[in-house]
Amino acid sequence: MLKLRLLSTVGLVAILICVVLISHDAPVLFFVVGNLFVLLGMREFVRMTGGIRGVGLWGAVLVFSLSFFRALSFNPAVISPYLQSPISPAWEEALLLLIVAGLFLFAATRTSAVDRTGRISVTLTGIIYVAWLFSFVARINYYPFTDGARDGRWYLFFLFLVVKVNDSAAYLVGTRWGRNKLIPRISPGKTVEGTVAGVLSGGLAGVAGKYLFRLEGIGWLAALTLGLILGSVAVVADLAESMLKRDRGVKDSGSVLPGLGGVLDLFDSIFFTAPLLYLYMVLILKL
Repeated sequence: MLKLRLLSTVGLVAILICVVLISHDAPVLFFVVGNLFVLLGMREFVRMTGGIRGVGLWGAVLVFSLSFFRALSFNPAVISPYLQSPISPAWEEALLLLIVAGLFLFAATRTSAVDRTGRISVTLTGIIYVAWLFSFVARINYYPFTDGARDGRWYLFFLFLVVKVNDSAAYLVGTRWGRNKLIPRISPGKTVEGTVAGVLSGGLAGVAGKYLFRLEGIGWLAALTLGLILGSVAVVADLAESMLKRDRGVKDSGSVLPGLGGVLDLFDSIFFTAPLLYLYMVLILKL
């Protein structure tokens, strides 16, 4: 099982690195791969929760796509200034209105009256959880730096490094030396020892990532602090997905990735940490 997990991880990481590296020269590839993950993740969410499939899948794809085009339209380093046409935030509001109306219309026209409001609620939650939170990956990747000299791809690699080092350290330490369960009613396998090791490793990975990816906008102390914060939030994100699976009585969100489970199992930590890093870049660093 560990060998299969390792092989799947290495293969997937290699694919993601290639996609991100060429994402500024071939944004359509990033768009397609991103939407594929959103589509698979939303399908897993709908299956687990009993959400509304059609509107949920289309809504999730549209939310991610709109965020992608908004991020791309503000980055002159990727798209020609002659092609730039900043997308108004009003389109996001229009899309949300369309999704909500579609969900209520679908529920109202079904002959079965079983838990209509519940299905609407979980579908909206899924769109926010899977598509909107994941869309911050695109916003980081195509971040429009004011000096034009920096590149959002390296900040995205920084995020992946911190989160995956955190996850790996927590798993290895927890399985070998973990004795005290963190929150067993939600995640029976997660231990206090593994969690602490993961967070501390995330902090060290933050410092390493600052120099490895040459993030001049972040000092080493800020990188350490950011790594610790992202590592801590990754734990919360992992617990959130574990709670979702525990509530539905399943071990993995899906089986699309051998040894790793589903798309939600793979990106659960990214869902919460990507928005946090983006907001840190905008509000704190003011890049």
